[in-house]
Amino acid sequence: MKKTIHLDKDLFKKVKSGEKKFEIRLGNKDIKEGDELIIIQRDDKGNPTKKKIIKKAGYMEYTKKLSYWANEDINKFGFKIIQLE
Repeated sequence: MKKTIHLDKDLFKKVKSGEKKFEIRLGNKDIKEGDELIIIQRDDKGNPTKKKIIKKAGYMEYTKKLSYWANEDINKFGFKIIQLE
């Protein structure tokens, strides 16, 4: 199934170059292993651009033990770590 996600310019470039091979999302429980991910770049103001990359969602792991977001959101949603293939 096709799913769309957005990344800031710096992270988008790292995925495109192959340097970044995983993605951590807050929530996003609708993404499943094998899904086609359409990754759209956001500009500096957070608006989507026309630049996109297509990747396949690989192995995933769920956790609530990372501190990038507020504890309230972590406890509510958990994390999804997505391997990009």
